[in-house]
Amino acid sequence: MKNEIQRLIMQEDHNNPYKDTDLAKHFSISREYVTILRKELQISDSRERKQKYITDEIQEILKIRPEINLKELKKLLKSKGYAMSDYLLGKYLQNIDRQHIRKEMLSDEEDEKQEKDVKKGSRAFENLIGAHGSLYAQIQQAKAGMLYPPHGLHCLIVGETGVGKSELAESMYRFALESTSLPTNAPFNVFNCADYAENPQLLITQLFGCIKGAYTGATFDRKGLIEQTDGGILFLDEVHRLSSEGQEMLFQLIDKGHFRRLGETDAIHKANVQLIAATTENIETSLLATFKRRIPMLISLPSLAERPLTERLHLIEKFFNDEATRMNAALQVALDAMKAYLLYDCMGNIGQLKSDIQVACAKSFLDFVTHKNEIVHVDVSNLPLYVKKGLLKLSGRRKQIDSLVWKDGWFEPGAETTESKMLTEDVYSFPKEFYIYIEQLYDNYEKHGVASEKINQLIGAEIEKKLQNIIAHSQRRMAPLTLDEVAKVIGKDVIDLSQEILQIAEKELGVFDQSLVYCLAVHLNAAFTRLGQGKKIINPNLAAIKEKFSHEYASACKMALAIEQHYKIELPDDEVGYIALYLHKTETEEEGRIGVVVAAHGGVASALLDVASRLLNVTHGKSFNMSFEQDPTEACEDLQKIIYEADEGKGVLLLVDMGSLLTFGEIIQARTKIHVETICRVDTMMVIEALRRSILPEATLSNLVKAIEGMLETFPKVPVGKTARGRKRRAIITTCFTGEGAAVYCSQRLRKTFGQKINDISLLHMGIIGENDIDQQLADIMKQYEVLAIVGSVNPKVENVPYISLRELMTQEGITLLSRIVSSSAVTTGTLQTKAGEIPEAVKSMEILILQGKNTKNQVIHEMCKYLIGNDYVESDYEQAVLKREKLGPFLVNNKVALPHADSSYIKSSVILFAKLAKPVLWGNKQSTTLICMLGLDIDGKDSVQYLYEKFLDENIINQLETAETEKELREALIGNAGYSK
Repeated sequence: MKNEIQRLIMQEDHNNPYKDTDLAKHFSISREYVTILRKELQISDSRERKQKYITDEIQEILKIRPEINLKELKKLLKSKGYAMSDYLLGKYLQNIDRQHIRKEMLSDEEDEKQEKDVKKGSRAFENLIGAHGSLYAQIQQAKAGMLYPPHGLHCLIVGETGVGKSELAESMYRFALESTSLPTNAPFNVFNCADYAENPQLLITQLFGCIKGAYTGATFDRKGLIEQTDGGILFLDEVHRLSSEGQEMLFQLIDKGHFRRLGETDAIHKANVQLIAATTENIETSLLATFKRRIPMLISLPSLAERPLTERLHLIEKFFNDEATRMNAALQVALDAMKAYLLYDCMGNIGQLKSDIQVACAKSFLDFVTHKNEIVHVDVSNLPLYVKKGLLKLSGRRKQIDSLVWKDGWFEPGAETTESKMLTEDVYSFPKEFYIYIEQLYDNYEKHGVASEKINQLIGAEIEKKLQNIIAHSQRRMAPLTLDEVAKVIGKDVIDLSQEILQIAEKELGVFDQSLVYCLAVHLNAAFTRLGQGKKIINPNLAAIKEKFSHEYASACKMALAIEQHYKIELPDDEVGYIALYLHKTETEEEGRIGVVVAAHGGVASALLDVASRLLNVTHGKSFNMSFEQDPTEACEDLQKIIYEADEGKGVLLLVDMGSLLTFGEIIQARTKIHVETICRVDTMMVIEALRRSILPEATLSNLVKAIEGMLETFPKVPVGKTARGRKRRAIITTCFTGEGAAVYCSQRLRKTFGQKINDISLLHMGIIGENDIDQQLADIMKQYEVLAIVGSVNPKVENVPYISLRELMTQEGITLLSRIVSSSAVTTGTLQTKAGEIPEAVKSMEILILQGKNTKNQVIHEMCKYLIGNDYVESDYEQAVLKREKLGPFLVNNKVALPHADSSYIKSSVILFAKLAKPVLWGNKQSTTLICMLGLDIDGKDSVQYLYEKFLDENIINQLETAETEKELREALIGNAGYSK
């Protein structure tokens, strides 16, 4: 069996190595047995094997192309099936031979002296948290830029506000000094281009200087920063605010090393300046292409959200340490406050994080002074509200957060705040507090008269989980440390002992991760200290450990014997049990999640998913917005693609609102063989609960469905092929011509006005314009929903369903009427009023213009609105309303006819104004048109819009309109002989 497993692993796909569960299924044996055999063969688990495959691939690429840059390397790896983030690629590069990394980042001309310079200058970046993590690749680029012969490379740092661009630039300057690339007296000047952005002449003067008389007020010759920085580094922050003229003036300096002051025509000044520029903007649109080409080194800094939580924790600890020093007082930060700072949405990145911590400390310091406390306490109550909201994201990430922080933060004035120092102090104290935790828990039960056997049952499993958290915590926190750094805290003897006794276990249990040396060493150090003080070690879970982990316990006993021989310390059985737990390493394979897809009509699905995903901080949910006009066959195919993406091997839960979406799950399941379960009447709480439960390790699709069904009696599952029973769900339809303007606004207004009162009411956006018949759409909706009211700018005329116009919605009378409607328990049944075959009066009497020489969209709108206002069809502010609606998105029927319009409340007398342009104008999304139909219709304009929409879909009519040259030809194309003569 061993040979078979070994053979299969040797032949496995490197992109998708076999997990123990895969092997167990293949050979029809238990996963536990596979794990034992694999360890005996000394074969790593699937995750570690994949890491090795990727590392080997990177090394092969570097051998062939040592000069490759990060972007190309990432692209090449992706083509081979290894897609990864910049951060993860940086971590792989860390673990590869340093010589390869230097070859990648530096030029071919680097020599032995430069290698020494790199090591000498490495201290310059120690102040940057993440230097060995998410910023590793960026720092290698920065070093390369500083060391490139003969005078370094000009660099451009890009990143969001507050990510640390200025700090990186300062570190690059210190590195250049420490590595002797620059002399010790080399200047470093900073200039923020935004300070003078409103006065380009003054901005250029600040940079390049000026001569007397160059402009009004220039009374003497003046040196600029370029001259003052000769032989050093000039940092240009917010360089996108530098005018095009200023960027062009830098060309000459970069290309030829000389420049002219403002106002000079003949004189030339030489300067040797290395530029480091920074911007928060898209460089493709904010900088001249010729300027970008002259800056060869582009360094992109990640946002705080893109960096690992371990680094965010180090930043939090650094800032609290800084504040403790500033206040000259010890600082205690509540555990929940630490968690909130780890998880809240920090849009301003590191800069905002620092500011938010300072605000909390300032509030807490006031209490400290007022009540004359001994220490400053920072509690959740001291945090801004948006920071407190971070605790809402704890669900689903609790295990990860518990492995990072599990106690109050403690910070003292003057404490060292380097990343390495914080790490070593934290891991040293962790196991000692674990023993205290167990002791306090045990004593508490004992005081209440609980028998020892019962105590073991109550806290045994919790202790095992707690210790696993400690191991995960220690592995994460100590990964950047060397054994020498840990030895400074706990002693080299304990490190050596841990390495020696782990070799005993490896002979029987297979190879362990190197990080376990750290964990075990720190744990043993705390155990020796406790035993030396005569304190008892308690392990209530000992009996269960001996039974569940017999192999690990046997190895732990041999390790304890070695400890007794080495240290002359006899470890009690309780401590041996803890060592066994350290040895029990489960294979941390990535387990798939249950897919969750939200599908609904209009834009509802994406909105529901966005709210739930933000609240839970998850990204695996998918949404599908089905328009009322979309063909069901086409929609089913689109949804099938999304379900393919969502499936991770555990099936997909499909949450839908109504109509044909109810049947899609069964169809897709038959086509794809993916297990799909469908639940109808989706709302926000249902999506939140589905997402939360879908990521639980032991979750199954059937259990998830049961849980969602059990939430509320109003959420019954609709099995595929059946219909929902009981009373229909209530809905309010919001309308406008397109379904994208006033309809959306009305929904927002209703939510804002009524809040939780309409939580159980669906708000459905509907546009009168659409390929499908509006009356059929309404009929379909009324089959699924009890329609309480229709609100908006167009009245679709449904008998027995009250219509409230947008204007009425803005009044107290309208709000009162709606309040009575949503509070009523009466069931309403709407009946559609239809007029078939008639040409609406507004179409018959439409106004027609032929416009010459109007070459912009706004000019056309102005001319048409001017006509309508001048003839008293619309209110005087109609033009502003049309332009405001156009900003929401232009609407072109058949990509040929533009339909500008505003809310019906601006209409005095219904009118349709059709304009034919002599030349095409750009209307939106790179679409040009010569046909404009302005809809000045009141709330009863539904029939007119439907009539015109059908006409505009007819290619023959479009051809007639495009070739028409007179008002008569245009009218005949649209209404035939039904038009009237003026």
